[in-house]
Amino acid sequence: MKKEMRSIANHRPATPAPAAAIGGGAVRTRASRHRVIAIAIGVQTLLLAAGWVLTFRETRDRVSEKFRDQIIASNIQTVEAVRERLAKLVPRGLVYGDKDWEVAQSVIESIKMPADGFACMIDADGRLLCHPDMRADPSLRDVNLGEERLKALGADTGTALTSLTDEGVSAGSVTFMGIDKHYLATAMVPGMNARLLVHQPVAGLISAGEAATGGLLWLSLGVGSVVLLCTGLATMRLMTRHDRELESINTGLEAEVAKRLHQALSTRDALILGLAKLADYRDTDTGTHLERIAEYSELLARELAKTDPSIDEAFVSTLRVASSMHDIGKVGVEDAVLLKPGRLTDDERARIQRHPIMGADTLIAIREKMGHDDLVEMALVVALEHHERWDGAGYPLGLAADQIHLPARIVALADVYDALTSKRVYKAALSHEQAKAIIGKERGKQFDPKIVDAFMLCEQGFAAARLRLQPPAAAADTPNLAA
Repeated sequence: MKKEMRSIANHRPATPAPAAAIGGGAVRTRASRHRVIAIAIGVQTLLLAAGWVLTFRETRDRVSEKFRDQIIASNIQTVEAVRERLAKLVPRGLVYGDKDWEVAQSVIESIKMPADGFACMIDADGRLLCHPDMRADPSLRDVNLGEERLKALGADTGTALTSLTDEGVSAGSVTFMGIDKHYLATAMVPGMNARLLVHQPVAGLISAGEAATGGLLWLSLGVGSVVLLCTGLATMRLMTRHDRELESINTGLEAEVAKRLHQALSTRDALILGLAKLADYRDTDTGTHLERIAEYSELLARELAKTDPSIDEAFVSTLRVASSMHDIGKVGVEDAVLLKPGRLTDDERARIQRHPIMGADTLIAIREKMGHDDLVEMALVVALEHHERWDGAGYPLGLAADQIHLPARIVALADVYDALTSKRVYKAALSHEQAKAIIGKERGKQFDPKIVDAFMLCEQGFAAARLRLQPPAAAADTPNLAA
């Protein structure tokens, strides 16, 4: 039994979690919210970037295709207009360097086209006859384009320029020298035995398309940035609003939980106090003994808290209730022994000294049913150890010094003070000063020296509490129901 009681007594009451842990949870919540916002914006950025790339490529391809169709149509219009103009100005065949050639060369030089486009003429053999740069570089006359093949759009094969039919305008693409691809429109000039070529380099077309879509690129980039910013702000606002709503709900739930917990604890404490009074009624006191013990224990605990950081408000409030259960084991002691006015025999003393173990057994049974509870743990320690002495001469376990838990050491002094200053069937009440002197003599013997020192510092509080809570002499023997 002693070994079991020592194991139980070594289980100290749990202390509340520090407030810093709660603050740390709030910091983690904010960090988690920021992480969620960053992830959301990151995903949106990736989606917008992918959409922007695909859209830009599609737009550029469509614009380039449109440019190509417009350029080919423009080339055809230019061929028809220039051919008609040349037919009027030069009604005969051309000879390189003569007067008619000068007129035709001037016409070719006067043609202005966008994106590096230009017009030229080749003779029946395919050699360059007129070219915008022919005057500056006469060697161009040696360039032969007759075998270059014109491919219609979408066709896999082409026809050599010198093999084209003389009727109408032909259009398509030509890759000159196997390198430079041009969109080309061509037709024979009536009466001149020469072919007019109007072409547009694809490289120029690409440059024109990129220039046309460049503005769209930057516009879409700006719009996307605005969308991301607005989305980020909206997400943050929505999450903040959501957090506030959750916080409001949690606050309401916490308030309700706190209310229910307070009600449950109040009910628990009231039941415990009522049960404790069953043992207290075994004496002749009217029942204020428990209130006095609670008051004295709180006075000592608050005085000790000034130098002992382990004693907090939770410890004090728990001790007030736990102290009321210090003598619940007395319900198992017969009246003949408990209320005997004379000196106890050794057997009677042994029977009365079993009440701490009976009280502890009762609280162990409660703990097994309800699980861990700070109040039950502290009450168990108080019930079991409040008759132990600092010098080891107490009962039931013979614990000494710090082996006795602090709550039990506090209640031990409070209980002795109340016993000394209260009337019993077997003794008269002592005065406050007499009780103070006895407690002072027991410093380091029956009581913990630091608790005696705390008592001496707050002994006026003890005297005041005694006067306030102790019943009048006439009522001391009157039960509550009769009163």
